[in-house]
Amino acid sequence: MNRASPVQLRKAMEMASALKNAGILFVCMPVTDENEHYALVKQAEFRLEKMAQELEALEVQPCA
Repeated sequence: MNRASPVQLRKAMEMASALKNAGILFVCMPVTDENEHYALVKQAEFRLEKMAQELEALEVQPCA
């Protein structure tokens, strides 16, 4: 396991702060290598995109 660089840590903290400010519940999870980090980032991107699509679908539906 390698130590994260200051740049990597700053980016992680910025993302955590953005999720917190948006009111999105998240789990802080350690990673052991770059491949694992990449896979988890892609999974997070997929989940955020799915959430955005669900919100857009709710906004399009007419009110009864």
